[in-house]
Amino acid sequence: MDTIATLLSKALENINKLNDEMTKLKTSHIALLNKYSVSCTIILNLENKIKEIDNKISPEVAIDIVKLEELIIKICKENNNNLGPKGPCGDKGPMGDTGPMGEQGPIGKNGMIGKQGPDGIEGKQGREGTQGPMGPIGPMGPMGPMGPMGHQGPTGNKGRNGEMGIQGIQGEQGIQGEQGIQGRIGEPGVQGPVGPVGPEGKSGQQGPRGQEGIRGKTGKTECNCKCT
Repeated sequence: MDTIATLLSKALENINKLNDEMTKLKTSHIALLNKYSVSCTIILNLENKIKEIDNKISPEVAIDIVKLEELIIKICKENNNNLGPKGPCGDKGPMGDTGPMGEQGPIGKNGMIGKQGPDGIEGKQGREGTQGPMGPIGPMGPMGPMGPMGHQGPTGNKGRNGEMGIQGIQGEQGIQGEQGIQGRIGEPGVQGPVGPVGPEGKSGQQGPRGQEGIRGKTGKTECNCKCT
């Protein structure tokens, strides 16, 4: 079974490769057909142009050197004054008076607009120029609407206490106002109900006995009688 599975997988791989090659061949075949059709149209156009040239050229026309020489001699004899190198320009005569200006003729119609030529190739981008001096700051624009208040951030650590400021001078004592009229004594309120007696607490334990203090010195007896 394993060998059959491996053989099937290899066969599928080969089939996929063949399919890829077939698609490549199809695309190349289509490209070749397109090129062939283009070349056929070019050849047909060239053949038509050659036919037009052949139709316009007469086979009877041939250059005869003797006739050409005779024609050149005839042209030279008939145009004797117009042949030869051009002489130097003569002196300029005095400027004549300006004649009266004629009436302006009607303006002719505008000619047809010619066809727009193809767009030229975009040139390379030039280097960035140096930045000019900073202009004066313009007037401050109107304040925009205030946005919604954001969430409050975490409270920062408390800073150290600042230095105590100078103690101010005590101001003068103000004038005492008049004593107001004493209001009437209110009526005593109703005595509320006595609450329940709470549970008696536990008896506390006797604390540890403290250390005995230092014993004091014995006092002296003094005689106050007047003995001789």
